[in-house]
Amino acid sequence: MKIKKLPLFAVILCFSAAAFGQSAKPEAKPEPKALPAASEIIANYVKAIGGRDAVQKISRRVATGTVELQPMGVKGTFESIMAAPGKSYTKMKLAGIGEMLEGFDGTTSWSINPIQGSREKTGAELLQVKLTNNFYRDINLEKLYPKMEVKGIEKVGGNEAYVLTATPEGLGADTLYFDTKTGLLVRADSVLLSPEGNQNATIFYEDHRNVDGVKLAYRVRTILSQMEIVMNIAEIKHGGEDRPELFQKPKI
Repeated sequence: MKIKKLPLFAVILCFSAAAFGQSAKPEAKPEPKALPAASEIIANYVKAIGGRDAVQKISRRVATGTVELQPMGVKGTFESIMAAPGKSYTKMKLAGIGEMLEGFDGTTSWSINPIQGSREKTGAELLQVKLTNNFYRDINLEKLYPKMEVKGIEKVGGNEAYVLTATPEGLGADTLYFDTKTGLLVRADSVLLSPEGNQNATIFYEDHRNVDGVKLAYRVRTILSQMEIVMNIAEIKHGGEDRPELFQKPKI
């Protein structure tokens, strides 16, 4: 099977109906509720995932599971390793495509796969890798996104969510959706950068579970223009042997 444009980091990223009625007298519209400040929404999010202290106790995470590219029906497995402060390694095996590797050692971001071959990421693409691979990103959103604005409330999966536009240094804005009841991040809209062209992506974070005092999404769906990438995590482990060589680009 040939897939020309498959941004692996999209996989790693490693997330209306209206009723009308009539009456003799038009009803007065209720006053819109005052929206909380962005700082309050972010503070509630940090609390919802377990709190700053719980997150900072962890410095290494290993996740394994399955991945499927829809509607093509391509299936495979993945292993993702992240380490503080911002290192990552992902190995994915897709049926009919082969093995895909991607890593970031904190300075150099690299990928090796049958579609693009071996390459390093630079410029804005590298900035995006640094942003998305920050191990403590969830508790440092206000630092990583110095400009935040609350836009309103929208439905995500039938539930209401606060909508924030968040702009990092040197990159375009992301749109983040936080459930108004649970406080959890349930959706993110972003533009994924790649040599084949930038792609709009809608990422849904689902099936949150508690792991060592921190809530993490066990199902992540990334919707691109050509496909939907569904990642189902089978197991998440924290700690383990430190293997810095994994994050470095292999010599080939």
